[in-house]
Amino acid sequence: MLSKKKIDKKLRKYIRDYLSKGYTKHAVRHVLVKHGYDESYVEGLLKKHFELEFIKKYAIAALILFVISFFSNSLISTNQAQKITGFAAKLSVGDEGCCTSICQQTFKNECYGKFAVNKKCNELEDCKAGCCTDKEGYCLTNYLYGNCIDNNLSYLNKDCNDIVFCANITDKSYESRLHNVKKKKSFGVLKINPNSGYYGSSFNIQYYIYDNTDILSISVNIKDISGVADVLTLYDDGSHNDGAKNDNLYGNNWHSSKLRQFDGFKKLGMEMIIKYKDEAQESINEAQNIVVLSNNKCMPISDWSDANERRSIIFAADNYDALKNGYQKFESDVFNFINVLFSVDKFANNKEQFNLYRFEQSLSNPNTQNLLRSISASCPSYFNRKDMVIILDDNEQTCSAESLNVVKLNPQVLFYKNVSNSQINETFANFCSYAITPKKIADEIISYATPPKIVVHTLDNVTYNTSNVNLSFSISATNYPVNNSVFFSDLLLSNNMVSQETDFSMPLRLANGTNEIIIEATDKNQNTAFAQVLLNATIK
Repeated sequence: MLSKKKIDKKLRKYIRDYLSKGYTKHAVRHVLVKHGYDESYVEGLLKKHFELEFIKKYAIAALILFVISFFSNSLISTNQAQKITGFAAKLSVGDEGCCTSICQQTFKNECYGKFAVNKKCNELEDCKAGCCTDKEGYCLTNYLYGNCIDNNLSYLNKDCNDIVFCANITDKSYESRLHNVKKKKSFGVLKINPNSGYYGSSFNIQYYIYDNTDILSISVNIKDISGVADVLTLYDDGSHNDGAKNDNLYGNNWHSSKLRQFDGFKKLGMEMIIKYKDEAQESINEAQNIVVLSNNKCMPISDWSDANERRSIIFAADNYDALKNGYQKFESDVFNFINVLFSVDKFANNKEQFNLYRFEQSLSNPNTQNLLRSISASCPSYFNRKDMVIILDDNEQTCSAESLNVVKLNPQVLFYKNVSNSQINETFANFCSYAITPKKIADEIISYATPPKIVVHTLDNVTYNTSNVNLSFSISATNYPVNNSVFFSDLLLSNNMVSQETDFSMPLRLANGTNEIIIEATDKNQNTAFAQVLLNATIK
């Protein structure tokens, strides 16, 4: 139950809002009394409102003088303004600081745990976030340094995804995995960054080996369809983009210009060659691949497979060309979009069904048909009835269907849960119905809270010389059904429920002077509107 203080606050706001819209004091009093509030209590709130309005009018001049004085002093003494702030003057020394257990600025009495007096959280080492490895070796991402160290755990100032043994996630901890693979020669994890790139670009290849006992060298055969295209030696000396020296992580950069010139896509396999001091040798064919593009701008951005076996989702850009860092922004937006899309079960559980591409031929594609022709010529086996094109545009407020399986929308997007209930064909065809953009969220909130609309047709700016007048009005709403009531001189004249826009007409018998009619309408979401009609009559 709300306290009297909270009820007073809500009613004062109601009175202020409706009086500011031009409703009379009598009309506001009528509605509140009709809803069960004591008449003397309502009258007291109205009286208080008018007293405060009177005080505010005479306080404006003093406020203007204060502001002028404040800024004058600021210009005269900038250094003093920096040393003494209103916030600092309000609090006593030691009241404010950083609650390091959650790393938020707060007050000491609101902090449960360690508290750093007069400190900013972003200045404290305890509030750095990184990767924390627990006693069993599980990797805990985005973990606070202070909490990690306090629990005697191991902390690395990196994202867990950038640490090889953390990226190799299984149902066992790192320690368990390490125990299982010790003495198993050549067992390791391959990591390639990026997985795809243009001809002439560089790729970082790393191989984390669990047991490097008696290893003489590690190299990788980079193979295309015809055989070994190049051989790259990997090092664990800390000088070849391989992490620290002697940390079991072998690495090196491979430059794709080592390939012969070609057009289109080239998929390269990885074969690890591990040589031991006793002259033994092992070869391991890895599942990971590198895709290199030449004279083509349809960049694969996922584990790439034969396009005929999978559906394609192709991301294109529009209105990114005006940005200084347009390509980087487009790449970042695509990455974030994919993370959101593949957090939905429908896509998360079927990753192997999709090839993902970033079409980078142009950052501006206002003509959808020209864009589709370019995609059809560049992206492998593109077929509009099977594949999806998503055009990202920061200027787009909603999601719009441009063509079959082609949509344009803002990169800041979420998805309704019911997208998981549909087939992929249906999802692609009705993609915009599942997408939630900021504008769509705002529209739905506004729609939910939009009160009914009352339009009065009877003239109220004339004086009637007859007592018989017809009251005519219409009611429409966003959220049906709508209950409406008509009060004439505080007496209930009619009450109706409607499920669509409806016109009303009813006879009135006016008295001499001003006759007040109040029409009230409440929709299913309890949004209420009312109209005040004042009819003047002079009857001889």
